[in-house]
Amino acid sequence: MNDLSKMYQVYVNKELQVNKNEILNVARLKQKTLSFLHDLGEVCQDSRCFIFWEKEEAIHHDELLEHYLDGLKMLMSIGYELRIDTIKNHTEIPNRLSLEDLFLKIYQSMMNVSSTYSSQDYQNTIDDYFSLGFQLGIDLDEIIDHI
Repeated sequence: MNDLSKMYQVYVNKELQVNKNEILNVARLKQKTLSFLHDLGEVCQDSRCFIFWEKEEAIHHDELLEHYLDGLKMLMSIGYELRIDTIKNHTEIPNRLSLEDLFLKIYQSMMNVSSTYSSQDYQNTIDDYFSLGFQLGIDLDEIIDHI
């Protein structure tokens, strides 16, 4: 089992202690989707990728990591709500888009998840979210150490 799958399984095991054998709770999924999108916005703000009118400032890695991990935890929680069993290995995740394109693609993918409840849409979202983290200088060991 790969590192991401192990991390996801640890998270699912924590969720299993809270909720057992429920059918899809659409209202809770919507709340978690909004929470994730909020976290994604904070990561976007911390990345400063859209700040073109101000002088460049350094990215504060600790704040960025904190907000990124908040989003990742919420995204994993959404996966649990959708009853996703496993996720891809990080070596299978392509990394071809700019930061701006990734943020927009993640937003669109998450909106697809919230309307289709599709495991493929979820996988696309989490793949892109990991790609985003890697492009922001967050490595897998750092993610695993903080989850």
